[in-house]
Amino acid sequence: MRPPPHVVAAAGKERTPASRRQEGRLRARLRGIAGQAFQHGVASGDPLHDRMILWTRVTTEADAVDVEWKVGRDPELRDVVSNGTVSADSASDHTVHVDVQGLTPGTTYHYGFSTLHERSPVGRTRTLPVPDSDHLKIAMVSCARYDTGYFNGYARIAERDDLDFVLHLGDYIYEGSNQKFPNDPRPDLGRRFDPDKNCITLDDYRRRFAEYCSDPDVQAFRAAHPVIATLDDHELADGCWAGGSSWHTPEDGPWPDRRAAAFKARWDWLPARLPEPDDLERVFRTVRIGDLADLIIIDMRSRRDQPVSAPAMNDPGRTQLGLDQRAWLLGELDVSTARWRLLANSSAMGQTWTPQIPEAIRPVIGTLKLSDSGGAGPDPDQWDGYPAERALVLGHVRDQGIDNLVVLSGDIHVALAMELHEDSFSGSAPVAVEFVTASLTSPNLDDKMGWPRRGPQSLAVEHELMQVMPHWKWCDLDDHGYVVVEVTPERVVAEWWFVPTVLERAPGEESGARLMVEHGTRKIVAAP
Repeated sequence: MRPPPHVVAAAGKERTPASRRQEGRLRARLRGIAGQAFQHGVASGDPLHDRMILWTRVTTEADAVDVEWKVGRDPELRDVVSNGTVSADSASDHTVHVDVQGLTPGTTYHYGFSTLHERSPVGRTRTLPVPDSDHLKIAMVSCARYDTGYFNGYARIAERDDLDFVLHLGDYIYEGSNQKFPNDPRPDLGRRFDPDKNCITLDDYRRRFAEYCSDPDVQAFRAAHPVIATLDDHELADGCWAGGSSWHTPEDGPWPDRRAAAFKARWDWLPARLPEPDDLERVFRTVRIGDLADLIIIDMRSRRDQPVSAPAMNDPGRTQLGLDQRAWLLGELDVSTARWRLLANSSAMGQTWTPQIPEAIRPVIGTLKLSDSGGAGPDPDQWDGYPAERALVLGHVRDQGIDNLVVLSGDIHVALAMELHEDSFSGSAPVAVEFVTASLTSPNLDDKMGWPRRGPQSLAVEHELMQVMPHWKWCDLDDHGYVVVEVTPERVVAEWWFVPTVLERAPGEESGARLMVEHGTRKIVAAP
């Protein structure tokens, strides 16, 4: 594939006229003549070699309306390859999902909808590469908190045309209220959650998704690329587990009702194909990308045991995956014959805490998800909180001689590259590597501490952590953005891209690091 047409600008610098023209064309397509019927844009997702989910929503008071859809080879939709009619009804919140089949692998298509004498914006999508392809390029994102920033990372992704799809690792929405805690240093940007309360009911979650999908940068990224998504806790409730959530109270009603409402709204509003049509609560599945890669997607939140602190977290019977998903995961790792196994994993798998962390910075890292809230122990909410199951999975990878596992993660709001060991401090050889994306907007170190981005305070904390974490190969605790992952038979390259601010809509981005793992090595090195 050819490189993206936009010219990357360093923070604070203006993009070229050509890139501005391209952005103008994209936003013009988004505006289209959508009128009032298509207020939430269009989207595509869950691509396969020969099919694609197309999505939109109709704003209407009617119980149901017919929606015409069209797929073409050109943005004007004159060269039509498939079309039809589907109903948008109240049972699905007037959302539409069309599973278009018979498409050509590795091909860019354009699509649109019409109803009530109005036409939707025109979206762009792409099927998975041909089965014998030797190249895959994706962007991965995580943690899009609406009230703490503008989605400039989504806007930069929308400007690219060199991606096969976007991998969303969770926290697509945040379910919380507008309440701010005392001494919160984050400024009030006027981006208020709707509804102004924790999402509890089906209507609450649908309204929150509608708010997100009304944002122009969310609409731009969804219209520009197909999305493959797993989930994180905020799509259900903060700190959720199989039987509840740390932020769910008896006054909120039965947890199974809230959980079911969250899952229903999620499937309504995402351009996604149900892995199991009769089970709205199953997320885990595998996407086979020809001989090059198997993308194994897991759900770390909805099936796990309740997070607990040490020493209870060390119980060997505890599970973060759930026993059925764990057995499935180990089986998928075993049967894969692809050149690479890519694990879409919501939160950090590698260790992010050690007793060797200096006392002086423990309160600081306690503000992040690198440790518990006091900085005195592991964070019970991520893989550090389920060490026996992590050792079981990584031990299986070692015992089976799997030498091509790359873990793609989000959730912890920092950018990080790690080599994975059963025990990161034993001196043993790594069994896999992990690339972690920074948050799109959710607060990270400088946001939470109220000090300058990339200032001496953050750099000092990063230096101290790198000294005591031998498996950490690079980190950035301040920046917001996304990661581009490029896969070839020889290597997987990760490049972190950061935006200059999330406090206003702003152009520009800069590369933070470019690292890679060569096939069979299980080690992270600098990429050329």
